[in-house]
Amino acid sequence: MENRYNSSIAIAGAADFMIEFYCENCGQKIGAPDILQGESRQCPRCKNKVIVPDAQTAESAPKPDVPAGPQVSLKYSDYELTLLNVHEHNKIKNLAAECDEDSKETTGEKAEQEGRQKEVQYAEERKLPWFIDIFLYPLSLSGLLHLVIFVGIPALMFVLTFVIPEMLMFLFFLISVAVSLLLFLYMFWYFAECIRDSADGWVRAPGGMGALPDLSDMLSQLIHTLGCFFFFLMPTTLYILFTRRVDIIAWLLMIVSMFFYPISFLSVILHDSVSGLNPRILFSSIRNTFWPYMGLVLLFVLFAGMVRIIFLELQLSIFWVFVFQFVMFYAAFILAHLTGRFYWRYQEKLKWDLKYQ
Repeated sequence: MENRYNSSIAIAGAADFMIEFYCENCGQKIGAPDILQGESRQCPRCKNKVIVPDAQTAESAPKPDVPAGPQVSLKYSDYELTLLNVHEHNKIKNLAAECDEDSKETTGEKAEQEGRQKEVQYAEERKLPWFIDIFLYPLSLSGLLHLVIFVGIPALMFVLTFVIPEMLMFLFFLISVAVSLLLFLYMFWYFAECIRDSADGWVRAPGGMGALPDLSDMLSQLIHTLGCFFFFLMPTTLYILFTRRVDIIAWLLMIVSMFFYPISFLSVILHDSVSGLNPRILFSSIRNTFWPYMGLVLLFVLFAGMVRIIFLELQLSIFWVFVFQFVMFYAAFILAHLTGRFYWRYQEKLKWDLKYQ
């Protein structure tokens, strides 16, 4: 995976409730509030899972010996990487100004601050107007590679069904099922990564193949995503299946489902838990961002309509089926990006306090 660190920072040791400890994988010094003791989170630097220790254990634990790795070009700041979220550049500048004033009290303190400089990388800035740049989101090297994988692997397996000897068809069937399941799991995980990455302010599709998630992470992501789907969209689906008609009740259920689904989907992805379906979170978020949120709802409706047209209405050759699948995945990248950017832009109004990142 490409090296993208959270823009989350805080002044090291600036608050008594912070626990400072080291990542066992990369040796990065991390700060976390004491309410996260015992919980599993991601290291803001290497994305490896870390367990937040209690304060006593953190103080006695030595810095781990980590083999020297390749150097990465980064921007520098006087802050430690933490598990907190502070995205805005103006907040960073204000904190930096306060830190500079405090460090001028004595020469010794200033030297100590300079000796503790840590690496931090800020989110990207758009180089083109946003309404043009959003359509370029999948056009990173990693984004294009994933587009080819998501469309190319199913196409390759389809072609192989015509050339595999009949005696090997059963074995090929088992292999194709396993490959399809893994691709399905990875696809859900990667699009969730696009949402989380965009929520941190990035404007191009993230890496993924360089650091593949384990099976438990992909299964967890699938369960959270499908759980959100069943919670909001299944009432409409079940009503239509059992009544075999689309009446006013079905339309009302569909409208309610599509209204709440985008914010619930985003909340579950960013909280990394079904606790994101808390009605208090959802209603408060919609109330505080109503008109921008309606735009996000419209995007989900348009995407759902496009998928329906591609799979239910078009009678095309197999070539055009794969072409339209490519278009569908391209649109899914853009939808994931805009969903994450919705949080990035309105995080102060949403007030989700995502301390896990």
